[in-house]
Amino acid sequence: MELKSINKNSWQPDRPTSKGATAYHEAVVKASWHQENINGMIELLKSSFNEGQVLIDFGAGTGASAIYLLKVLPKTATLWLMDNSASWLGKAYEILHQDQRVRFALLPKKGNGFTTPDEVIGTEATDYVISANTVHLIKDLKQTFTGIYRVLKRTGSFTFQSGNITRAGRKPGVLMIDDTINQVHDLAIDLIKTDRPYQKYRHDLKSRIKQETKQRRLIFPKPRSIELYKAKLKAAGFKKIRVTYKLIPIKYIDWLKFLRVRRLQAGILPEVGSREATLKAELDRDRLITRAAKLWFNQLKQQNRLYRSSFMAEWIYVTAQK
Repeated sequence: MELKSINKNSWQPDRPTSKGATAYHEAVVKASWHQENINGMIELLKSSFNEGQVLIDFGAGTGASAIYLLKVLPKTATLWLMDNSASWLGKAYEILHQDQRVRFALLPKKGNGFTTPDEVIGTEATDYVISANTVHLIKDLKQTFTGIYRVLKRTGSFTFQSGNITRAGRKPGVLMIDDTINQVHDLAIDLIKTDRPYQKYRHDLKSRIKQETKQRRLIFPKPRSIELYKAKLKAAGFKKIRVTYKLIPIKYIDWLKFLRVRRLQAGILPEVGSREATLKAELDRDRLITRAAKLWFNQLKQQNRLYRSSFMAEWIYVTAQK
């Protein structure tokens, strides 16, 4: 399929931007840890960017990564922002639709999964696919990676990164994002057990912790190993795979902004309010998570030898050549 023939069909939202998407965007877009992990990806790619090339930002979400990509892309490049959430992609549209280089594509649900990029804009339609902080959320890696393989031109490449990938050899004290979420969750549960203002959430708490595991893992899936990602890339057809690592410090104030996004809090501490929380439950959940985050950072000062007014997290970057 010729890309020029479908540019005019770029997706447009049919409703206002969701509050959740805006809250997430505002929490991360200017955070130093976010800028560092996006810049790590850009450094791997920018020397290869040429005029007229086509890129896909897969799992573009609210456009928080695209903002930085557009700073280094040539004026004649085309950047497709793809996501399976209309509410989040709507935020990206709101802030970036006036840039003539940008196109938007929604990946609608298909069976038990979602439409793949090649089914939306055609096979061999793009030079690069990039994905920031998204792959750990993908359920069917092989199907998704196969669709990405097919949408790439014969010399194309796929680069992704995540702070939620396990690997052997990680230094003691270096954390994954999932580690921090689990610690805050457990400390918040302890506060429910001991603090009188939250005693009403103690009823059948042990059972509810078990029941809400699915909700927690929906928003923060259990991390998978780098070896699994490499195997799924090879199964999709990719041959040459390169893996690099980057340590990124995360400051308390920046991380607290992330933890206080209400949509994320429904996955951090669903035992308070679950998915249909009342306003009171949402406020209690926010207070508990905020207090737990402060307690956790204070513990880091005493227990983590890498703590330097921030904790050290690792992002893994993978580039696969077609």
